[in-house]
Amino acid sequence: MGNDKPKFDLETIRHSTAHLMAQAVKQLYPDAQVTIGPVIEDGFYYDFYHESPFVPEDLEKIEQRMKDISSKNLNIARKELPRDEALKMFDEMGEPFKREIIDDIESDEPISVYSQGEFTDLCRGPHVENTKVLKSFKLLNLSAAYWRGDERNKVLQRIYGTAWHTDKELRVYLKRLEEAKKRDHRKLGKELDLFSVTDEVGPGLILWHPKGSRIRCLMEDFWKEEHFKNGYEMVHSPHAAKVDMWKTSGHMDFYKDNIFSP
Repeated sequence: MGNDKPKFDLETIRHSTAHLMAQAVKQLYPDAQVTIGPVIEDGFYYDFYHESPFVPEDLEKIEQRMKDISSKNLNIARKELPRDEALKMFDEMGEPFKREIIDDIESDEPISVYSQGEFTDLCRGPHVENTKVLKSFKLLNLSAAYWRGDERNKVLQRIYGTAWHTDKELRVYLKRLEEAKKRDHRKLGKELDLFSVTDEVGPGLILWHPKGSRIRCLMEDFWKEEHFKNGYEMVHSPHAAKVDMWKTSGHMDFYKDNIFSP
């Protein structure tokens, strides 16, 4: 009997698909600068710096270009470079974010790049050996992110995607996403008239409607009863506190723009 085990694991496929996406973006938007493209649960993302924001319609173009590149059966090759040569190469390519990454690499750690066709990216790897392996993928959505998670840095555009061994696995995953959307609490809250949120009150602050309030009371009563039954006690703390506490907890940096002044 033949061995049906895939040659490459999903992490490698998703990592390589992130590079495939970056190559497609660079072909379509040559002035875009690439940063990082890690594997995440069920997929991958890649962050780009681009003056004009990407829109959902761009994802269709990028995904089609990815398919075009994949069909060219480009070999993917790894190469180690001396630090000064790597810095010079990415400087000439107009990729300043790669210089920052290289500057953070330990002096005794090898600097490796992966190339496919005209595209070269800084990466430890591993990757698949040819773009023809990358067939079952889908770009999902867009978001914004700060370079290195610091709000003082440039705002990047993040493109999320997913990749699988087979088209069947991809279809199953996309179906799961669709089912999850149907059960999204924000969607159900509006459709069932349970609660609402308005910017006039504040982001994430729930206004409970009568039906939602009834459900909340039932859940709270059950929660309290179970805790008391198992020997727990209750305490209450104030909703408002000095700003020092929020700084200590780390919440101040995340929510300060939406906190009302006293």
